[in-house]
Amino acid sequence: MVSLFTAIEIQFTPLEWLWRVAETGKISQEAMAPLDIDHEVKPVKKIPGGRFEAKRRMEIFLEINLKRYSSGRNSTEDPAGSTLSPFFHFGHLSTIEVVVQLFERSKWTYDMTCFEDMGKGTRAGWWGLSESEESFLDQIITWRELGFNFAHYRRDHKSIDSIPNWAKKSLSEHADDDRESYSFEDIENANTDNDVWNAAQRELLRTGIIHNYMRMVWGKKILEWAPNPNTAADWMIRINDRWALDGRDPNSYTGIFWVLGRHDRAWGPERPVFGKVRYMTTESARRKLKLKNYISRWSENAPLPKEIQRL
Repeated sequence: MVSLFTAIEIQFTPLEWLWRVAETGKISQEAMAPLDIDHEVKPVKKIPGGRFEAKRRMEIFLEINLKRYSSGRNSTEDPAGSTLSPFFHFGHLSTIEVVVQLFERSKWTYDMTCFEDMGKGTRAGWWGLSESEESFLDQIITWRELGFNFAHYRRDHKSIDSIPNWAKKSLSEHADDDRESYSFEDIENANTDNDVWNAAQRELLRTGIIHNYMRMVWGKKILEWAPNPNTAADWMIRINDRWALDGRDPNSYTGIFWVLGRHDRAWGPERPVFGKVRYMTTESARRKLKLKNYISRWSENAPLPKEIQRL
């Protein structure tokens, strides 16, 4: 706090400044005006932060949505995601706290662990719990910690140099393939001819979140539209760091570079632009998910939904 007040000109005492920042509207905006931040990114309406909101969402998830997590997490109609990622990112909630709460409520004990499943690479079976509980634990422990571990040991975790050699080689071989292209500005502002992708980008711009499954499709289309893989990585990072509530986070970079082959394998058949990197399209998303209401909800002139389900 002292270094902040010596670096910029603030006319209030530190405590009064904190009070003003905590207010909404003009008072908060004026208090934050001297800060060297992106003032074009406005606060997300209807999604409060803080410890109270984090615990409230944890309770709702563990009591209501966890039981249908495995089947409903990717639903665009009634998603069963945890909605907790931004609260982990800002330190309002601990992943350990959530896992301990889950274990206590499910009465899990160490002797329920299925050691014979060790090393098989399966998502379920290890903990001896329900399919939804194991699916969530796979995300919050395996995938989350994989991202943090990778960022800890790889200083280049935000670089395309960090993807596997097979992916580098394959993407390089297809870097000059003909492709449909858009400018960065068109992509950031959701000005493409793809209504599914535009909906996902508008969801990000308005709420700081992209639906689970749509986030993967979002990245794959940027890879398809960018001039080359290096530019695709740069654009995804720029957009996600700027607009996502849980951006600038090891798990965000895991998701971005998964689009380019990290923590994945080579796939066939080899395709233009993608090469051997996993291929996903908005057409496949239309077949897999019910997207009519999702597209309508995030259309260009649609109001912000009263209840926002996230992650």
